Amino acid sequence: MTQTDSPLTGLHDVDWASLDRGPAVRQMLTDLAGGDAAARAAAWGGLYRSAPDGEDVRPWVAAALPTMLALVTDPGQPERGRLLRLIGDLAGADRTWQRAGETLRAKTVLAGSDRLAELLVDEDPLVRDAAAYTVRAVCRMTPGWIELLWGRYVEEPDPTVRVTILRSAVIAGATGGGYEPTKIWLAWVADGDADLKVRITALTELTALLNPPPFDVETARDTVLAAYRAGLNREPEPLDDLAAPLLAGRRMAARQWTPGYPQVVSAIRTSYRNDVAAQLELFGRMLEMDGWDARQDALCEARVMVQRLRGPYPPLVRRAAELLADPDPQVRAAALRLLHGIGELARPAADAVWSGLSRAGQRVWVTRGPRGPVLGAGVQMLAGLRDERLLPMLHRLLDEAPDTGDLHRSIAGYGFRARGLSRTLRRRLRGLPPGVDPAHRAGLLRALTAVAPNEAADHLAEEPIDLTTLGLLAQAGRAAGDRTADIEAALTTGDPAVELAAAHAVWRVAGDAEAAAAVYDRWFDDGRAAAEHQVAAIDGLKELGIRVRSRAHRLSRLLRGKADGTVVAAAADALWWVAGQRDAARTLGRVWESAPRARPRIARLWTATGDTRYGARYARAEIGNPVRHNASIHGMLPAQVTEDERLLALCREIVAQGS
Repeated sequence: MTQTDSPLTGLHDVDWASLDRGPAVRQMLTDLAGGDAAARAAAWGGLYRSAPDGEDVRPWVAAALPTMLALVTDPGQPERGRLLRLIGDLAGADRTWQRAGETLRAKTVLAGSDRLAELLVDEDPLVRDAAAYTVRAVCRMTPGWIELLWGRYVEEPDPTVRVTILRSAVIAGATGGGYEPTKIWLAWVADGDADLKVRITALTELTALLNPPPFDVETARDTVLAAYRAGLNREPEPLDDLAAPLLAGRRMAARQWTPGYPQVVSAIRTSYRNDVAAQLELFGRMLEMDGWDARQDALCEARVMVQRLRGPYPPLVRRAAELLADPDPQVRAAALRLLHGIGELARPAADAVWSGLSRAGQRVWVTRGPRGPVLGAGVQMLAGLRDERLLPMLHRLLDEAPDTGDLHRSIAGYGFRARGLSRTLRRRLRGLPPGVDPAHRAGLLRALTAVAPNEAADHLAEEPIDLTTLGLLAQAGRAAGDRTADIEAALTTGDPAVELAAAHAVWRVAGDAEAAAAVYDRWFDDGRAAAEHQVAAIDGLKELGIRVRSRAHRLSRLLRGKADGTVVAAAADALWWVAGQRDAARTLGRVWESAPRARPRIARLWTATGDTRYGARYARAEIGNPVRHNASIHGMLPAQVTEDERLLALCREIVAQGS
């Protein structure tokens, strides 16, 4: 290369003195081109430190890019790949969203050069890799880059460069009309590339896009399992302090476009649909791996599976219990989240959870939630299982951390078994200062009423009549007899929810069946009433039993009309307990199929009436259905999983009796 062809020729055409830090930048570029190792190292650091200007870059960047590109195209220049990476950082390859200010000027300069496309086929793989990265700065400003990148991917022999090309192709193509073709191309790469890292990268990019196309599930499963074994799912390396100001954007882009393996595992699980055996096999293999990330991701996805699908889960629960002692804290936390989220299914792991709580001490009893302290997941799980070993711990928290969220609800769940806490609950109620949060007082009242209803009446004496108080008065029963007049006043408020709660309370507190029935009569067969109010009224009649046998004819009419399925099921249930009529239970097959939420009630009714031969057909179908009857796309609470498991137990009983 002659002196006239020197890459520094263009350096003299710029008025560096007019640019902020221009003379210093000129010297740094000169040092990059011909300085010794120490001078070049200082120049690298100086360029990185001089470039940022808040969210933008300084004006010298656009002026320096032609010279820097010329240096990269000089075969005699050392570290050309590193220099091209610097060009990409300066021009915003790590900030594809930034299209304004000096960054836009720099991108425009880079887009106007034809050297970048040439560098994609350079002999040096480091230069090709840097060129594939730098393309991100301009790929959305000029057309044709996506086709060029796809073609270059096919010809590229180096798998590391193919990974960079792949990620840049996603950034270039996953917009506008290129979105769907990009997804199809990624699926093709994920199924066919010879290199594991390229395949898993394609899978992560594919599953990050909306509605990915069908892909070979078995190939994807083998790919993600091999990637976990190879340890490819790792956090990015810490940023060099020297380059951090500009590379922070690249790190954000990397997280945006490479979401990691959990989404791949989730996509594979979703592709298996209702095949529990295939999903269990996938998670089982992941849980046996040495890598903590594989175990953690398997536990997180298994929780979603168990909440939605029925299956043989004891081995999974046992493995989760073992992982509560895993050396990695994230794996332990994931195992506990799984067990906490699956209700009664987690009972075999109760001893392991209790052992973990005992070892860890009080620091895990309570955790910090978004609204203050809450019970830890292990405590919540054991409380949900009504494990009595937990009661001394709850008693201590009631004294030392009474504001802990879910504490009062957990105590209330134990009912009479937590009667030993009643004295402390009463002391807490008496010591509440004026103006205390009503929700805190209501929680204490709910807990006391549940564990010692006779002792709660005094504390309910001054509570205003509302839905909460009416429910507590009903639970307190005859001990709350002094509030009878207040309850009777609520029987005619015009609000169906309040009236029905008052009717329940007046029966429980005063034993006034006539007053309660008068309210139920207004709502149970009123076609204009909401279904939940009709069901509440019918359940009230059911509780009154033979005293309201005269309503049997009106209840029977609900079976023949167009009432909601839950109303029909409730009416048939009430007819059995009010009038001893079994015929209604033998008409609930259509309701079973049309109203899945009513199935537990119907199954209990068939068991009670002995109509198991009639119900056996529906029970067998339910046992064979892998999807829980109350499954929701929004997830499920542990109590809902328990409800479905109890339905399955009832169905097995019906089948056994009806055979």
